[in-house]
Amino acid sequence: MPIQAVYMQHVYAGLEPLQAFDVVYGGSFEHRLISSKLAEMEHQRLTLGEVRLETGRYEFPVIAHGTMPTDGICIGFMAEGGEWTRCNTAAIHSEEIQIYPEGIELLYHASGHSRWVNFTAPEGRMQQIAIARTGRPLRLRRHGLHSIHLRRGGRLALTTLTSDALGLARRLQADGGMAPALAEEVCESLLTGYVDALSAAAPPGKPEKMAVEQRHYHLIAACERLVLSGEATDVALTDVARRSGYTLRSLEMIFRRSVGMPPGRWFMTARLNGALRDLLTCGPDATVSDIALKWGFRHMSRFAEYYRNTFGELPSATLARSSPRP
Repeated sequence: MPIQAVYMQHVYAGLEPLQAFDVVYGGSFEHRLISSKLAEMEHQRLTLGEVRLETGRYEFPVIAHGTMPTDGICIGFMAEGGEWTRCNTAAIHSEEIQIYPEGIELLYHASGHSRWVNFTAPEGRMQQIAIARTGRPLRLRRHGLHSIHLRRGGRLALTTLTSDALGLARRLQADGGMAPALAEEVCESLLTGYVDALSAAAPPGKPEKMAVEQRHYHLIAACERLVLSGEATDVALTDVARRSGYTLRSLEMIFRRSVGMPPGRWFMTARLNGALRDLLTCGPDATVSDIALKWGFRHMSRFAEYYRNTFGELPSATLARSSPRP
């Protein structure tokens, strides 16, 4: 059956990134803003049958937390901004590429401008190409996110391949899209390029090397669930540390090293973004105080100050704009 190419591009501005849940097709991600410096977020996707190429560009600091697709092997790397980006609290080196098992949870944290690329394809098809080209299958671990060091210049080659494919699809969109024969050629070029890069890469590192980052990621996720669960949204940091089994000082050091901020600010960011999302999607009878209390803010003036410092406007302005008032 001929391949049909489907290309889409979307730009999110202002507070819209909070509602960009489908930036990775087949997965689900929640974005959090961590600065009042709001800018544009661009997302592109090229679908070629069972193969997908996606990229997102953030012009501002952002946290994204969610799950990866379950219908194929996902290969990701940072085209820009890898030096200040972390995946599941692990730092990303310049020539690294990440392999994501199906449905894995992912925490993406960038403190500045960044651009990610994700390539999804059936593993069986990639292995067939690898065996045909090199005589051996790709060496991939089946469990846990892991990184592979590409050959020097490998990341730049994949970035160029990605940009060329997306740029071609964007130019042809106005003329009725990509012809099936060309779509097949682009698909094979992408598959071959990614398989060649992985085949020439160093073998996957030992799982023990990422054990510390994984423990810290699970610790941060567990602490966040505790803070955001039910009526515990205003739980004291000392209680969080005690229930996590760490001293408060140790917990603060782990957060600073893993996500670049103390736990108090991390939890505050999660609560403020939860309030922002509710203000943007609530019904006409909702009030600022109801939403603030839901997220553990018991002093309305302080909540309004925190909110304005983070998002650049008062919560009442967000509420008034989101839905008609009765």
